[in-house]
Amino acid sequence: MQPTGTAPSSRPPSPALFQPADLFDLSLPISKMAAMAMATDDAKRAALRSQIATRTRQQELLGHTVETVNSTLLNAVQQHINKALSRLGVADVLAFDIGGDVEAGLKVVYVLERGSGEEWRAMGRFLRMAFIYRLTPANATRPLCLSADSLPTATAFHQLPLAMALYAIIGQQLTCGGTRLALQQANDSGAYRIGGVTFRVVSLGELPGGHRYAEGYKRTNPTMLVCWSDGEGVDHKRVLFAPIGRDDPHYGRLLSTDAITEDLGIDVDWRYDWGNMDGGDVTDYRDVIVSGCREKETIAAHLVVGFNGILLRTTEASAADAPAPLTIRFPISEPLWRRLLRRFELETDVIDRGTVVG
Repeated sequence: MQPTGTAPSSRPPSPALFQPADLFDLSLPISKMAAMAMATDDAKRAALRSQIATRTRQQELLGHTVETVNSTLLNAVQQHINKALSRLGVADVLAFDIGGDVEAGLKVVYVLERGSGEEWRAMGRFLRMAFIYRLTPANATRPLCLSADSLPTATAFHQLPLAMALYAIIGQQLTCGGTRLALQQANDSGAYRIGGVTFRVVSLGELPGGHRYAEGYKRTNPTMLVCWSDGEGVDHKRVLFAPIGRDDPHYGRLLSTDAITEDLGIDVDWRYDWGNMDGGDVTDYRDVIVSGCREKETIAAHLVVGFNGILLRTTEASAADAPAPLTIRFPISEPLWRRLLRRFELETDVIDRGTVVG
């Protein structure tokens, strides 16, 4: 007996509509597949390829062409990548092209899902500055599009601290004055080199007791160097310098406090200790980036604390010559400098009493 309603059709059922989710129905979520693609174990990578090939053959039996199967799978992986870039807040400056390689695309998924997300957000801030300082390729437009082939091998990726591994993916695209800014191993003692700068990553356990960096040590915080602000055609000018003694409590707070929130700026600290972390002969510096690291910002402005004073720098073109006040000369940078300085009661000492330089 037939149920009431629509009369049964005598035509055979058509092949099931092919959906991206069908391809990933391999008893594994995409994150697990991505981990297999980036595994150092050859057997795990081979198992992933086998599962993808098996699923492709199953779809062929349902009447789908290999081209349709591959295209749908590639699109699904690319969409997953694009969503991750948006979630991490870096879609404005970074994109990945996986071409026709599903496994390479899954590797991109893997690296985008490493860490807490702060590592990638830091790379986003760094890339925005790199565009302003013209460290990116001459013909590059935002976002910087990287090939999935630019990823390091699984072994190389897992050997580096995460922040450095992520920089290694991006840094090979950057240059300054004709010098490549790729991350390179400098020697066999754990030293690395970017451009002409050699450095070593120090673990928390290596820091002496009471060291300034121990209390706020963050494994998610990359070692970003501040040496490449002179890209060709970039006018990164020194604007104002205010000498302030190190015994001034307001100066001391600005140099060492953790109270600089992201709405005020991004603080980058560095210390010259001449290679002796236990030594007393050290000099601390702080660079607070007040513009250039956020989405849609097109000029870079800094407040540099050190050298027994505070130095203001910017890439903003001057709208007037000195002795016009800063608010007239640099209408974008000046309010940002002032807002930060006001928080530490240094607004008058710097903005109103500083000496014009540059």
